[in-house]
Amino acid sequence: MSNNCWTRRQILAASAVSVAAAFQKMPIIDSHVHLWKLPRHRPPVNDSATFPSGCCGSMPWLEMDRLLPDYDARPGGRKIDKVVLIESSVGVPPSKIIQSNLWMLETAAANRKILSVVGNLDITEPPVAFAAQVQQLSADRKWKGIRIGGGIFERGASHTFANIRPNVLTNLTLLATQKLMIDALGIAGSVLRSIDGAVPGLTIVMDHLAGKAPSFDLEDSWKSDMHNAATAPNLYIKVSDIHKLSTKSVTGAFAGRTQFQPIADAAPYRAVLDFLFKTFRENRLIFGTNWPVSDAAEKNVDSIDLQIQIVESFLSNRPRTRELIMY
Repeated sequence: MSNNCWTRRQILAASAVSVAAAFQKMPIIDSHVHLWKLPRHRPPVNDSATFPSGCCGSMPWLEMDRLLPDYDARPGGRKIDKVVLIESSVGVPPSKIIQSNLWMLETAAANRKILSVVGNLDITEPPVAFAAQVQQLSADRKWKGIRIGGGIFERGASHTFANIRPNVLTNLTLLATQKLMIDALGIAGSVLRSIDGAVPGLTIVMDHLAGKAPSFDLEDSWKSDMHNAATAPNLYIKVSDIHKLSTKSVTGAFAGRTQFQPIADAAPYRAVLDFLFKTFRENRLIFGTNWPVSDAAEKNVDSIDLQIQIVESFLSNRPRTRELIMY
């Protein structure tokens, strides 16, 4: 400072400090957290899921109990005010799927930090059986809906709206009438836009940057699909697992089951975030982490805290937008 006048750089630096301090006081909801206690065929889970052991090769960083105290042990976890518990019921047999949901609800009842639960049911079930399951689970107000994936399509057929299996749209209509929602994993935005048109009032959330490839590139096919999805008024995007966009830059490949050191600098992530912000605006973007699956990119890093830092850096001059996306 010279002659009691601040330079532009000093003003900007002071503003950044004040914004960072203000952000530290703002609440955060993590909209995508998975929990389990191993082995899953024994109490208290009792659902016989094959995830994380037995489904996807060796993943030692996941093959252990992952419960809320483990989440809160992370510095990033302690910054989070509320979490949404998402199903992780890969391989659960039909006879155990209700138990899988009930364990999540029991866990949520015992932990005030868990805001709500997104469960799993077979969306292709006959409507009467599906409705009975929904009635049982939705009696608990924390149960907000289910996650669906590629299983909605006919086996061996292309994943288009025309190839959706019988009962799916009927059962989705039931969820909409009950004010329940779906998380969607691995379903194109163009298909979800058609579902939005066929099932009025259904809230749809696309997980993990809507299937974006784990790179900093803005692929034309993904951008086109996002523009398509944005025309569906009830469709939202989770800004979750964002640090995995550095996968290709760090490892040279799109996918892998080994941990790597993600890029911590927030700058390379901005292009993707800016595109999503301009395409969907702040009202349709939702922050999440995908912990502990996010730890696939966790070597020497708290994957919760890193994702908070990346997104809040992008929002550093948008405090109102930050509240909408992060809370």
